[in-house]
Amino acid sequence: MLTVADLGVVKDEFADVTATGEINGEPAMVVNVERTKSEDLLALVDAVYDYVDVKELPQGYRFEIWGDSSKDVRDRLSLLLRNGAQGLFLVFLVLALFLEIRLAVWVALGIPISILGAGAMLSWGDQTLNMLSLFSFLVALGIVVDDAIVIGENIYSHQQMGKSLLDAAVDGATEVLPSVAASVTTTVIAFSPMFFVSGVMGKFMAVIPFAVIAMLLISLWESTFVLPCHLAHRHHGVFRLISVVMYPLRPFGLLLGWASVRATQGMDWVCTRFYVPTLKFSLRHPPFMIAVAVALFLVTIGMVRGGIVKSILFPKSDNNFLQATIVFPDGTSASETDRATRTMEEAIRRVSVRVAEQRAVESGIPAEKIYPLTDGKVTGPVRLTYRENGKITNTQGPMGGNGGGGSHLGQVFVELFDTEIRDIHSDLLLSMWREEVGEFAGAEKVTYGSVGVGPSGKPIEFKLLAQSENVDQLLSATEAIKTRLADFTGVFDIADDNTPGKWEFQFKVKDRALATGVTPMDLGDTVRNAYFGAEVMRLQRGRHEVKLMVRHPEEERNSLVNFREIRVRTADGKQSPITELADVELKRGFSEINRVDQMRSVTVSADLDETTANADLIIGELQSDFVPQLLEQYPAVSLRWEGQREQSNESVGSLMVGFAIAIVCMFVLLVLQFRSYVQPLLILAIVPFGMIGAVWGHAVLGLPLTLFSMFGLVALAGVVVNDSIVLIDFINSRVRAGVPPRVALVESGERRFRPIMLTSLTTIAGLLPLLTERSFQAQLLIPMAASLAFGLMLATSLVLLLIPVFYLIYIWVIEHLGFSVSEDE
Repeated sequence: MLTVADLGVVKDEFADVTATGEINGEPAMVVNVERTKSEDLLALVDAVYDYVDVKELPQGYRFEIWGDSSKDVRDRLSLLLRNGAQGLFLVFLVLALFLEIRLAVWVALGIPISILGAGAMLSWGDQTLNMLSLFSFLVALGIVVDDAIVIGENIYSHQQMGKSLLDAAVDGATEVLPSVAASVTTTVIAFSPMFFVSGVMGKFMAVIPFAVIAMLLISLWESTFVLPCHLAHRHHGVFRLISVVMYPLRPFGLLLGWASVRATQGMDWVCTRFYVPTLKFSLRHPPFMIAVAVALFLVTIGMVRGGIVKSILFPKSDNNFLQATIVFPDGTSASETDRATRTMEEAIRRVSVRVAEQRAVESGIPAEKIYPLTDGKVTGPVRLTYRENGKITNTQGPMGGNGGGGSHLGQVFVELFDTEIRDIHSDLLLSMWREEVGEFAGAEKVTYGSVGVGPSGKPIEFKLLAQSENVDQLLSATEAIKTRLADFTGVFDIADDNTPGKWEFQFKVKDRALATGVTPMDLGDTVRNAYFGAEVMRLQRGRHEVKLMVRHPEEERNSLVNFREIRVRTADGKQSPITELADVELKRGFSEINRVDQMRSVTVSADLDETTANADLIIGELQSDFVPQLLEQYPAVSLRWEGQREQSNESVGSLMVGFAIAIVCMFVLLVLQFRSYVQPLLILAIVPFGMIGAVWGHAVLGLPLTLFSMFGLVALAGVVVNDSIVLIDFINSRVRAGVPPRVALVESGERRFRPIMLTSLTTIAGLLPLLTERSFQAQLLIPMAASLAFGLMLATSLVLLLIPVFYLIYIWVIEHLGFSVSEDE
């Protein structure tokens, strides 16, 4: 009896695998820990750390935790909680400075009530407490007190008339309730278009309007039913208790009281000495004021169109995770790919050490005092490197899933220390890394970038399409447009997905072989068994299943010398050389064939340096100049824009449609409110001018206009309309009382100057801490805050001046047509 060992060599070993990984130069296996939708990320990460702390591994093995996304989450939550506390303090300070202290306390009390109620609504709506939901609270901090300010101040005014506290509370609240309800409703409508933003960003942003609208509705309920109850009683006992508890802060209270008097006097002085004379001048010269506003609007448009304020809908942000990917021709040996990725890893290490040394020299502080030590050495801003050969992981990093495999593929992932430790931007590190590595001979694609930031797709990305018979034109057009992209300054990592396959033997069974029963499958199985081996059976070893493979010696499998001697067994049991049964040709196949709508497609993409290049300008130049010539030269080819361009068009387009619908809804609401078709147009005419302050604010802060800036502009419309409603409503009441129009306009502006300025100041105060934040965690949200805050600064002034001017023109037109204002209504 013969055993297997008598016929061949038996080896108990792992399967041949070309994929390998190293962390900081040591062999490693990555274990990905993910959470389900219902699990808490922070609790899950804490559990992982607890497990690592107590788990004992065999000698020579150790855990290395990296790619911890909870760090960013904790930092963002901490950032927004800190900014929220600062914003809340500033909002209360503004209220305390310009309102009676007891009224300021009750108005400010509505903020935590609104936040708690919105939190309950988020839980009911299956939303989570995350960066965007907390940012929503921050945005709404100053907005939610607007209704309470109007109602509270009106109740206070009725108290000054000598009414009892109860009568003043009832009369004051009911008098302004219609206009307050309309104002809150318009703000709700203004935030609603964010619900309808399509694409990835729409899902990303949906929590913002949800949280803000919840806060607004709860604030309206609180200010309508709860606030008047507080102001209908003196609450001597409550405030005496507070005064006893806060007695150590009595000096601060006295200082606040003194500052409140001065602030009130200062606002009255500004109103009397600046606003009223300017308003009277504007009413005497309406065309001049309108011309100034239109000129500012046109200059603002020119700033955007001229590139003074850049438009980058999806800007790059600092990131703690970088990656470099290299793709060689299919069939490249694993050793060649290993050398390339090792070169990449060593390059980023050298760059990191150089950055650390330079910072130490500039600061005069030893590098080991600046950066934590890794394995007893200073590694600079780079905390960890993970080198991966044999497969490509997608842009979500090593935790993002497999994007392809093969010995010709390799990647290097880099984790950086947080910006609290490093002072160099990740984009600058990427540029230095790219320069340090240089070129790789024979590589088909080498790319560098950040991991998992923003929407998928490159800043410049498009597909070229053609029918299968016109592949030559398709490939020629691809090379032509790649050459044109390379001419633009700041454009790099130009690539396409037309990757040639490896050289291969292609078989075609001869006719006489087919007659003997030989099939292409027979040829394939025979060749596969000759070089890869044949699986004979599977053995059960404990709970594992082990394959039993029969193979030729490795030196024979790594050589094609004996390829033509391979024998194929025919149906009659005879064995014939493969060359007698099939025609064999050596050809280069396709690594992949991509089709869209049954047409062959090639995707071309490129990255760029946002400090020296702008994707919109480059795409605009290509569309107006190069692409028409290209399509004329290659008529069988068509072009389709994709990537960030496609997503931005989709998101902005849906946002604008939603905004248009919101404007129509606002108009209908205002028609019902004022019972006039013209007065709502006066209010909505102010909306475009809110853009002026927003764009200028971006210019002052050095920010580009992003998609979040657009969201801020849409939300700004609701806040601007609120101020206009309050002013128009008061003007109408004065005109109906028989006051001459010009006198009514001046009196209304003077009377409503304080509440309008106060509502704007509270909104700006709530956003001010975020605007001054320099943490990279806040950079995504700052543009929206800038649009709201700076837009509101200028829009408030324009509301106080343009609304009376528009109203004056409205009265003039009505009277010249032989009607009265009441008849229009």
